[in-house]
Amino acid sequence: MEFVAALADLRAEASCPICLDYLKDPVTISCGHNFCLSCIIMSWKDLDDSFPCPFCHFCCPERKFVSNPQLGSLTELAKQLQIRSKRKRQEEKHVCKKHNQLLTFFCQKDLELLCPRCSFSTDHQHHCVWPIKKAASYHRKKLEEYNAPWKERVELIEKVITMQTRKSLELKKQLPSPLLFSFPSAMAGISAHCSLRLPGSSNSPSSAS
Repeated sequence: MEFVAALADLRAEASCPICLDYLKDPVTISCGHNFCLSCIIMSWKDLDDSFPCPFCHFCCPERKFVSNPQLGSLTELAKQLQIRSKRKRQEEKHVCKKHNQLLTFFCQKDLELLCPRCSFSTDHQHHCVWPIKKAASYHRKKLEEYNAPWKERVELIEKVITMQTRKSLELKKQLPSPLLFSFPSAMAGISAHCSLRLPGSSNSPSSAS
């Protein structure tokens, strides 16, 4: 925990208060605070008379900053320590809590990751125990086989939809343009004609007599 806290403090010291990332080409301004060269240039871009520190707001009398190569080296060190710390945490996740050995085997029956010593224990006697890479390859293949029919169905449905859409467009192109425009008026005429022929209609011949 102390190492983690120290690493966090080191990262804070090696970070730019503007972009909050690791310092790039670090420079120090009059008040003593450090920034990325590009960040402080952008921060003071449109200023002429006074140049406030983006962190403490101290007004620097001039646009002046000094390169800080020592801080640049410290930043690189902080980066490397963070990478190693992350790698170590990942490795610890794959270590057997009982024997403190890497988990390099997989029990097919219990679906459990094992270290070499656990793989020979009585708990997994007569079980199918494989190296992790072999087990991963096997289960990846099984998953692909399971997904294959569903993938084929989706592709088939997409093909059917594409074909139906294409047929609809082709049929629309084949219809004569006048027919397309006169269709609504023709339907209105047919409807009116039918209403004249309906028994009991006020417009029917029988009602007229």
